[in-house]
Amino acid sequence: MAFEVDIQTKKDLDIFAASQDSKSIFGLFDFTTCKGGQSKLHQFLSVPLTDLDAINDRKDAISFFQDHLPIDLDIDKDTLSFAEYYQKHREYSLRRPTKIWRPINNQLLNKLRSSENYFVVEKGVKSIISILQKLCKFCKELEVKSEGAYPNLFLKNNEKVFSILSIPEMKVLLDIKDIKAYDIAEYNYIFRYSQQRNLQFIFELIYEYDAYLAIAKAAQEYKFCYPEVLPQSENCLKAEKLFHPFVTNAVSNDIEFGKDSNLLFVTGPNMAGKSTFLKSLGVAVYLAHAGFPVPADSFRMSLISGLCTTINISDNLESGYSHFYAEVLRVKHVAKRLKTNSNMLVIFDELFRGTNVKDAYDGTLAIVSAFAQIKSSFFVISTHIVEAAEELKVNENISFRCFEIKEENGHPVYTYKLKDGVSADRLGMYIIRRERVVEMINEVLTNNSMN
Repeated sequence: MAFEVDIQTKKDLDIFAASQDSKSIFGLFDFTTCKGGQSKLHQFLSVPLTDLDAINDRKDAISFFQDHLPIDLDIDKDTLSFAEYYQKHREYSLRRPTKIWRPINNQLLNKLRSSENYFVVEKGVKSIISILQKLCKFCKELEVKSEGAYPNLFLKNNEKVFSILSIPEMKVLLDIKDIKAYDIAEYNYIFRYSQQRNLQFIFELIYEYDAYLAIAKAAQEYKFCYPEVLPQSENCLKAEKLFHPFVTNAVSNDIEFGKDSNLLFVTGPNMAGKSTFLKSLGVAVYLAHAGFPVPADSFRMSLISGLCTTINISDNLESGYSHFYAEVLRVKHVAKRLKTNSNMLVIFDELFRGTNVKDAYDGTLAIVSAFAQIKSSFFVISTHIVEAAEELKVNENISFRCFEIKEENGHPVYTYKLKDGVSADRLGMYIIRRERVVEMINEVLTNNSMN
């Protein structure tokens, strides 16, 4: 079963950049050194996993690389790029030489030396030989560093690599240094035909390792942890010192769900940190299911099969949808998904912000109460409608947390820390007064009357 995540969720969590200059989770991890590695990283992040073994295998491979940094493939980017170019452009080729006509073939090859065709083939063949030699060295280094305790992915990959490199026509390449024209034509044929599939495996493996190394470097750079993902039956989620990687000197928070508490009701005034916290949680869950390290000191959760967020939803002018109607349609979308997949994390930020207070109160009460009954999924809902909390307290599986505000010298101070309970803070008018909005309007009126 595929992990269920939609475009809105990826957009909410900034998994990929919305524009060339915008930040993204992909950008955080993109320490790749080649286009193929970058594409592989994009692929990993595009499709989170629901297979526990696959998640752990990827996580173990990345963790191993981080433990052994600065381990590196040491394959020159230009060498790899030219080898890729050579493999893709079959119009540049040479006939396979025969031993009987070797003198004649050498004469023909010598004439071709000045042509573009020969240049591409010669450099392509030499590039691939260099790559094979360095990959062999890297795989042997993995054997030494693992001391027999291989991550599963490396064990399978090394067996395949050494199997390919033990083929007589490939084995001889590992020690070759001087390549003659006759050999160029011979290995051109081997690389293009008899060993084409094996070479494709090797290229894909290099891209995969480049992506793993990039993720490992990011984990070390940003001090991410490796999540513990448990079987679905555990039905738990616990994070310690969870933070958002885009925020400089981010304030971290703890969160915990369990079988007896599957819905978190979050309150707090504007700018207190609700949206950032919700995004932090969504990003961590997404990354954990991609087999990636996550922004926290520790992270432990049971396997889920889907993630749905509603954080940056907007009205749709083309369809004639108001903001409120767009919210209702989003709730309806979630309800449909839960009918076929009742093992998800659902996040709503400021539920029903697009309508009046009375409708928002009634809608929040009805939707939150209904979600709370689906105990096989986790829900996090933030809201300004704190009045709904009193009636929701009859649901024992709802936890109430709020963002703390302290007062210093008569002014509120944001701590960005979660604490138990429901927020009673009202800072809207304080912010309006602080920004002198009313005074500025009055100044406009005064200026107009004088004119």
